[in-house]
Amino acid sequence: MDAFKQWNLPQPQSKMTNVLLEELVERKNAEIQFKGKSQFYGYVLSCLLLGIGCLLWYELEKNSSLFVNGFSPSLMPFFMLMVSLSIVAYFQLRKIAKKCKKAEEEFESLRLEILDRSDELFEGQLQWQNRHAVFKYLKDQHEINLYYK
Repeated sequence: MDAFKQWNLPQPQSKMTNVLLEELVERKNAEIQFKGKSQFYGYVLSCLLLGIGCLLWYELEKNSSLFVNGFSPSLMPFFMLMVSLSIVAYFQLRKIAKKCKKAEEEFESLRLEILDRSDELFEGQLQWQNRHAVFKYLKDQHEINLYYK
């Protein structure tokens, strides 16, 4: 509840409203964190695949018959390392993408719950008038839009 005093929101808010809004901000931050991790692993995977492609192209240019002679022994450990790191990055990307989707669904369900229970959360004339200030603050500071479903 002290967080909202630091957030410079109109103060006559109920405890339930404060708890729900704090949880909404936490879920939004978790969603942003998982999206960043997902993007990072996507970049890592694409760089590794690009490196594998460059390595194969280099070997093809060096040896015209790559499949007969195989890789040069000096490059084989590096190639195997890149392939195994690509596999690890792929599975990490899948795991993080599932977590990101779950966090997004949880955030969206809480956002819709707050919109549906808006009459209940902002009881009284003063709270109802300050509702738009709360919505504007959440939109400006945390990029959470509570104006529409």
